[in-house]
Amino acid sequence: KEKRWDDKPEGIAALAVLLLQDLAVAPLLVVLPLVAGAGPQTSTEFMILVSKATLGFGSVLYLGSIALKKAFDVVAATRSTETFVAAALLVAVGMGNAAEALGLSSTTGAFAAGGLLANNK
Repeated sequence: KEKRWDDKPEGIAALAVLLLQDLAVAPLLVVLPLVAGAGPQTSTEFMILVSKATLGFGSVLYLGSIALKKAFDVVAATRSTETFVAAALLVAVGMGNAAEALGLSSTTGAFAAGGLLANNK
């Protein structure tokens, strides 16, 4: 928006490419351990992982977005950049741990944390 590219064809194409890249990263983070051989070995284990990734991680993201809005309102009230950075790091580490607890990679959790943080004001 700063360079006023949102109405130009180049800006629209760049936004489309960036959105496609963002949407492609999440499934790749889940599939990559499978390709490397570190994932589930049977179809039952795979279905359990898919259900954990979909239901468990989806609920963590939903509840996290609600909780983060309230938490970052408190952090913003302090007007301290150090507190904001510490809270953002806590979210990234916490989501990494939550993802590992669900059987996903911590990278997936960090990606989700970035999405949660990007949706806050």
